[in-house]
Amino acid sequence: MRTELVLRLVRFAAAGFVITLVDYAAFRALIGAGFAPDGSRAAAFVAAFIFSFCLHRLWTFGSGRPWGRDLLLYLPARLAAFALAQLAFLVAHRAAGLDADLAFLVQTPVQPVVNFLLGHRLVFPVARR
Repeated sequence: MRTELVLRLVRFAAAGFVITLVDYAAFRALIGAGFAPDGSRAAAFVAAFIFSFCLHRLWTFGSGRPWGRDLLLYLPARLAAFALAQLAFLVAHRAAGLDADLAFLVQTPVQPVVNFLLGHRLVFPVARR
């Protein structure tokens, strides 16, 4: 593996851990405030999205392009990853009958895999030398 790819993977994993904590904290706070788990999962995504975009853009992938351009590429990539994760959450929670916390845990690995692949290849590609 190339050094740039390894560095991106390490940064992505570290950032992803923190982003997942923000996502889960927002999810639990919303449930604690009386919102349904399904809606809480979707709303927590918004908080995690904002934090994720800034952290990945600046630190993980180190983009120097205009913020708006990166956001226009990042938003659909993250929405695609979220849609897959939300589907996994709903299947685990509603169809399999898992409690909200366990369903959150089940869907957790879905987003990082899709996010890294799309982020590395499409949103923040390494400049060709």
